[in-house]
This record gives sequence, C-alpha cells and structure tokens, in this order.
Amino acid sequence: MIYNGLKDIAHKFDIFLFDAYGVFWEGNGFYAGSVEMMSQLVLEGKQVVVVSNTAMCNADTIASYERKGLLKGRDYTHFMTAGEVLHLELMNKKIFADKKKYYVLGFLRSKCFEGTQFQRVYNCDDADFIYCGVPFLTKEQISQFSKYNDKFWPMKLDDSGEVCLWDSEILLPYDEEIEKVARTGLPVVNANPDIFAREGHPLAENSEAVFVVRNGAFAEAFRNKGCEVIEYGKPHTNIFEYVFDLLRKEDIRIDKSRICMVGDTIKTDVLGALNVGITPVLCMGTGITAWQISKGKSLNILYKEEFDDINKLIQIDSVGG
Repeated sequence: MIYNGLKDIAHKFDIFLFDAYGVFWEGNGFYAGSVEMMSQLVLEGKQVVVVSNTAMCNADTIASYERKGLLKGRDYTHFMTAGEVLHLELMNKKIFADKKKYYVLGFLRSKCFEGTQFQRVYNCDDADFIYCGVPFLTKEQISQFSKYNDKFWPMKLDDSGEVCLWDSEILLPYDEEIEKVARTGLPVVNANPDIFAREGHPLAENSEAVFVVRNGAFAEAFRNKGCEVIEYGKPHTNIFEYVFDLLRKEDIRIDKSRICMVGDTIKTDVLGALNVGITPVLCMGTGITAWQISKGKSLNILYKEEFDDINKLIQIDSVGG
C-alpha cells in the first residue's frame, strides 16, 4: 500500500526525521505541500528533525534553507548534517587524532576543518588522509571531455561572467586522479554518502533539475579499489546517534517505535533507519527512488538489492500528499 502523504500516518509517530533533497527540496524549489506538512507536524507538537547528508556544517545549511524560506521553529525543530558530525568528530579528536594533513579530492565547500588541528595540502603524497569534496569540474577539466558536454551543467560564473565551475552527471573526468590518490593507500573520509543529488542549474539554458554526482561517488570509487573509507551520514548510525543525543539533551524521550525516517533513497535513508531500529518511510513519487523507477529499475529489485524485509517499510507518494 502506498499512502498519499504523511498526514495519513502522522498519528503513528512523535519524532519525524526528514531527508532534504528529494523529500521536501526538489532542486529548484520545495515540493508542493511538503513544507506545509512539516509546519503542521510542528504545530501538533511533533519533533521534526532535518537529517541531511550534505557535507556542509549546520550553520551554513540552516542559513541556506532560511534564504529559501524554510524556518526553524516554524517548519522544523532541529537540524543535523553529516558535515556537522564530521566537524564535531574532528574537533573532539575522535578521528585522525594522530594525523595532521589532508588532501581534498574535488572542491571543499564545507567548513568542517575550521578550528581543528588539520592542515590542507595540495599534493596527495604529502597528506595523512584524503577528504572527499564535491566533484565539481573546472573549465579545463570539461575541455578534455567535450564529447560528454551534455552531461555538464554550469554552476558558477567568474568575475568576467564566464562559467568557471560545472556540475556533472558523470565522475569520469576524475578517474585519473582517483587512481593516483588510491595508490597512496591513505584512509579516506567522506561526509556526504549521497552518490547523486537532484540540482537545479539556473545558468543553463534548460534549468530543469537533474541528477548530478556528489561526494559519495568518490567514496564508492575508493571502496571499489579496496581503500579504507570512513564515512559520516546516512545510512551510517553516527548521524542518528548525534540526533538522538541532541534530543535527549532537551529531555525529549527517545522511543524508537515512535520515530520515523522520511527519505527518498533506499541506500541511505531506508537502510539508515533500519540500522538504528526506527521506521523507514520512503517517498515513491519524488527524488532518487522515483528517478530509478523512471529509468526502468524494478522496485522489487531495488528492495532485494538492499534488504530482505520490506514489511518494515512504509511507502508514501510524497510528503505533501
């Protein structure tokens, strides 16, 4: 059974964890009725926690969504990002306590290293560990892969008005650097397990939101090469434990039978919920799962690839329903 929206199941839960992209944020705007539904849950006294796999820290992500019209206290009660979890782990020396230097593959948009002991180096051979940044592309990179121009999307203009950064639907332009970095044998850390994200590109002639590669694509490539990958964010339990600790500090009771994770991705949201013993709620009409189905992927196959017991899963069409 697929419910129309969260309103049909809201009575079952006291705490709602929300993914962002593909759940209430579409890439160019909010899905119809999604923010209104979140606001209604807050009005009813529910805890509404945005649990995002972005590598950006809490403050910057909250500010970004506030500019888009999503307000704390009205539309949600708490926020936690994978980047914030990594930042706290680095600050408290719970990871890489004996290391100093990091090399960034891709682009560093997160402030997760600010205020820490770590120093960035620009040659991977000088590093103690590797950080998975965002796989944006420069003009020089895309010029080497001109036959894939339909896979590249303009992201940012320089001072002269020329496009200087591009989004990409493919990781291919990074293959050579990934191979070089993997040969160092260094551990890899990633604070965004999402392999794809749906993004709008206002600078493009066709600004329709498309799925582009994200940090998790780097992490997956390193795993496939046998590298040690340390990851923060869904489906890993670390981000959920930080959320639960945050709620406990406000004397909010954690009854996992009354907590759900609302997401659009089986690999991250659904598995993350199952990993910590809460109920997964999968959006079928928005985000990654809807895209996979549109590409001909059988839902039964998607389920079987990741977990056996689908009886623990609640399906909704969308948050707003």
